[in-house]
Amino acid sequence: MLYLGIDAGTTALKVGLFDERGIARAIASEEYTLLTPSADQVEFDSENYWQACMRVVRRVIAQADAQRDEIVALTVSSQGQTTIAVDEQGRALRPALVWLDNRASEAARKIAAHFDPHEVYAATGNSEVVPMWTACKILWLKENEPDIFRRAHKFLLVEDFLLYRLSGRFATDGAIACSSLLWDARHGKWW
Repeated sequence: MLYLGIDAGTTALKVGLFDERGIARAIASEEYTLLTPSADQVEFDSENYWQACMRVVRRVIAQADAQRDEIVALTVSSQGQTTIAVDEQGRALRPALVWLDNRASEAARKIAAHFDPHEVYAATGNSEVVPMWTACKILWLKENEPDIFRRAHKFLLVEDFLLYRLSGRFATDGAIACSSLLWDARHGKWW
């Protein structure tokens, strides 16, 4: 029995393959370069996350001389609030808005003015509304790229995107979803 761990970080994708005792059978990574169209914008071609993931997963399986059917579970983690707008087939509609991207500053101000900061903190655990949060990026898309917003079926984080590509199912984790400003961690639901 083998366990696969995937971490899509800000500048590299890392994969580890572990046995049932937690001993690493193989570990590999691949770096990638972010796009910076302007001073406050940081993007990445979402398909590159997937391609890097597949290359590195294949590499660790080969390094460990393992078979895919030996893998009984996997986990995916990622950098925080990089937002990917996808259509109903899970295809990215535009480059991912990386968590470092600050173009949603005005959207963050609007959201902060609309909600009581104590309620935001109580629901999400976030002490302030900042441009990196998914809610701010979604509002920015609605106001600045309305066609993308209208065509978006879901707004995924990187780990959600990779999980969808691996499983064909849209899913997320409440532990990271609460930092989107959209998940109420107290009640375990979207608010």
